[in-house]
Amino acid sequence: MKKLLALATVAAIALVLQAAPSAAEHAAVGVAKCKMCHKIEFDSWSKTKHATAEPKAECETCHGNGGDYWKMSVMKDLAAAKAAGLIDKPEKAGCIAKCHKPAEFKDEMLTRVHDKKPKK
Repeated sequence: MKKLLALATVAAIALVLQAAPSAAEHAAVGVAKCKMCHKIEFDSWSKTKHATAEPKAECETCHGNGGDYWKMSVMKDLAAAKAAGLIDKPEKAGCIAKCHKPAEFKDEMLTRVHDKKPKK
């Protein structure tokens, strides 16, 4: 009975993992959509090395493809946006996996990528 329960649990987890799309499976929307609402962030990002790097490190490079979370109705609900692929606060591991070499990455780099809109 324990083996059957364990097998059922593994099968259920596998189904959930298959149903949840990875970041790569979400469609990209591009910076034009992002900057419609995130002008402060976009303007400050455009003055950084990320904006001039080849390839560019755009919004979705760090925050995940926005095809399923860019709409205002989703973005206003952080839990829903994260479930739809938003990476709200990119972490060092993601920066290193995608672009930066571990030896050159400093933790304070995470706070200097772009300005943030003041909270209301």
